[in-house]
Amino acid sequence: MLPNFLIIGSQKAGTTSLYHILKEHPQIYMPDTKEVNFFFKDDAYARGPEHYATHFADAASQVALGEASPGYICHPEVPARIHALLPDAKLILTVRDPIKRAISQYWDNRRHLNEPLTFAQALDVYLSDDYQPGKVGYFSRGVYMRYIRRYLEYFPRENLLVLPFEEMISTPEDFYRQIFTFLGVDEDFTSEDFDEAFNPTEVWKNPFYQILLRRPRYQKKVPAKLRRLFYWGRKMRFSAPPIDEASHAKLVEFYKPWNDELRNFLGKELKDWA
Repeated sequence: MLPNFLIIGSQKAGTTSLYHILKEHPQIYMPDTKEVNFFFKDDAYARGPEHYATHFADAASQVALGEASPGYICHPEVPARIHALLPDAKLILTVRDPIKRAISQYWDNRRHLNEPLTFAQALDVYLSDDYQPGKVGYFSRGVYMRYIRRYLEYFPRENLLVLPFEEMISTPEDFYRQIFTFLGVDEDFTSEDFDEAFNPTEVWKNPFYQILLRRPRYQKKVPAKLRRLFYWGRKMRFSAPPIDEASHAKLVEFYKPWNDELRNFLGKELKDWA
């Protein structure tokens, strides 16, 4: 048994919340593993469709079977891989203001002590619109139309639902109703978790971890295998600080043509995007 829909992205654009809500719907089956990554990871793909099908072995009579792997959107080989196995699959893509998305991914690496550069330094090193698997993609992951065009080479437009992440926050009932309608399941399903953040950002409060978090250059002095030793004690919610004005202006200019093309493609304004 194989899925008939996929959540293909985007990273840091609400896919965890979307996964949990869809998992609650009685007519939708989602595997316990959120990011199966079958089409994204070469070693997983090499294990073949039979291995992929094991993730859906417990599905019963649900109308829609799917999985959520946000890396699918930008990997250059994934659209062809999906089409070869699931040529009629419905695809769901959430898109987020690419500047806020990049900041979120950057700070996710910072809080996991895997980024020794400041944001301005990372911008100088990694700014590119060309995503390369295995490389840092803070900024290339946000050029959504490049990847949408690639998918449309294999799938008809009606098989692709693109929704702004911001609508998940501002109008969650309408956001999820569009998805239920797209998947052909009961669109009147509601959940108390529509407003729930399933992946809140937290950091450890202990002073040793905080030093490495606040002064990223010190992360180089600690071997990667030992950094988890600083993951202890109480946690607290964390909000990323604003980036400097020069970096923000540079990213606004960088993303403008991509965002304009996406607005034209969707035929709607993208509220709260830079």
